[in-house]
Amino acid sequence: MDVSKRPREELHKEQCLSFVKKLWAADTLAMFHYPVSATEVPGYYDVVETPMDLSTIRKNIEQGTYRTDAEVENDVVLMLSNALDFNEKGSQWHDLAKQFKKQYLTLARESGLSFDADQAFIPTKKVRDDESTLRKAEKKGEEKLEDVLQAMEKDKEIPLEQLRAMYARRTTRGKADQQSSDFSSGRGNDDSDEVVSSDEEDTSDSGSGSYDTEEDEDSLDSESASKDDDDDK
Repeated sequence: MDVSKRPREELHKEQCLSFVKKLWAADTLAMFHYPVSATEVPGYYDVVETPMDLSTIRKNIEQGTYRTDAEVENDVVLMLSNALDFNEKGSQWHDLAKQFKKQYLTLARESGLSFDADQAFIPTKKVRDDESTLRKAEKKGEEKLEDVLQAMEKDKEIPLEQLRAMYARRTTRGKADQQSSDFSSGRGNDDSDEVVSSDEEDTSDSGSGSYDTEEDEDSLDSESASKDDDDDK
């Protein structure tokens, strides 16, 4: 099978595992082998919000976490992006990450995979910040996702303190609207009960009126019969 024709919309497990094995062997500093230790590298997780490493990628492949080859490539690129963001330019760690970025496509082809560097998703710091904002908003349930997206689009150049004040006012207004809605809903039920009660009274009066009319008709019939008896006599 022509490697260049291999679709990226499915996962080729054996080829992906071979790719990770080649990356592992090429990592002469073992900087990508395992998750970074917060103890050994202080401040790493203050900079890198979405860590990634080769052992995690291999585990995800074996457990079926990935659905396509492209997802494997994205995590490899994420791993390299983290290293380039954190390590100082000119350091051996930064240089190795740059070398990997140039080399990983060749290693993928040697493993039978067809990757496209232009299609790989490399999260920038701005993208990670926006994703973090959305996750926090969804978790707290304070705002709808669409509201957050619109606010982020409009508020890019507004100072942080002013943004906080805007969000605080929005939250307060939302609670007030909810209380008003609850009161209106309760009032509507009361009005409905009054209507039902009124209908029941009208029905009762109508039934009573009908009964009285029947009694009056019976009384007239009795008087008419009595008068006919007198005329016969």
